[in-house]
Amino acid sequence: NGGSNAPSSQTKYYGTDLTLSSSQPTRNGYTFLGWATSSGASSPTYYPGSTYSANSSVTLYAVWRVNRYCITYNANGGSFSLSSQYKDHGETVTLSTSKPTRTGYTFMGWATSSSSTTVSYQAGGTYSNNANVTLYAVWKANEYTVTYNANGGINAPSSQTKYYGTNLTLSSITPTRSGYTFLGWATSSGATTASYQAGGTYSNNANVSLYAVWKANTY
Repeated sequence: NGGSNAPSSQTKYYGTDLTLSSSQPTRNGYTFLGWATSSGASSPTYYPGSTYSANSSVTLYAVWRVNRYCITYNANGGSFSLSSQYKDHGETVTLSTSKPTRTGYTFMGWATSSSSTTVSYQAGGTYSNNANVTLYAVWKANEYTVTYNANGGINAPSSQTKYYGTNLTLSSITPTRSGYTFLGWATSSGATTASYQAGGTYSNNANVSLYAVWKANTY
């Protein structure tokens, strides 16, 4: 009935019960449930090793259940409410289009390892493997740009990139301005006091423009 390795025929004698063969057929991607007298049956009437007592010839057909595999989603530090999906052997399923969320991170896709930085599957993509799988969210920390403005001077440092949740060490390079002393950096071009120093720490999770704070030299 679609499988292979069915037991050999057996002979039953009138008035004597027959013990059915304990051998079981096999079928790739299916589980053998037992035997039935119809090729289209979904539930078995007889089982390997059970008793056949009718005084009549019979053909017993294998009853098969297709193997089913579970796709489990793990937000991997994020949050969402997404149920598992199931696929039958040989079937290709469309993965959920729902995406988990995580503060400060961008969802990139799914991988089969919780530590993976590369994506194996996308939301709404397809999964065709005949195996259970747990898909872990792959996250990329949001990036923020720290821009330096010499604010009338020259030689401001190049921009830096800060990642969510990680402190950034500001550039130790200092700009110059003829007749002025550099005091540090501020978030306003008109500031007279510095909020940050060269080589200091920037911890905000936001883009920022830092303006040089200058003090005129006195003579």
